Amino acid sequence: MTETIKKRAVKATPKILVPDGAKKFLKESGFKMSWLEDLAKEYQFDSFDYVQKFCAFRCNKDGKHVEWIDINTLALLNGKRKFFEIKMKHQPLSKKRKIINLPWE
Repeated sequence: MTETIKKRAVKATPKILVPDGAKKFLKESGFKMSWLEDLAKEYQFDSFDYVQKFCAFRCNKDGKHVEWIDINTLALLNGKRKFFEIKMKHQPLSKKRKIINLPWE
């Protein structure tokens, strides 16, 4: 008899692309990269690209950009306070296209 071997599910960590100068800025502000890993597990994101201009991460799923999340929103989702006021904001997605569900919306 042949037995089928069960394969273990591999936990894939998301790629997080952050420029070197921005890493220092995020670390000093109190941002934790583990917040992105938790978000990736919940919404199955493959990678995150940090855009310094907006202080936000582009969330990618299956190689396509699908959502934005700024560092203040991530902090609020994880029980922290806002880090600072962001003057240039990204264009918010419509409710039909939005993937990340925020409790206050």
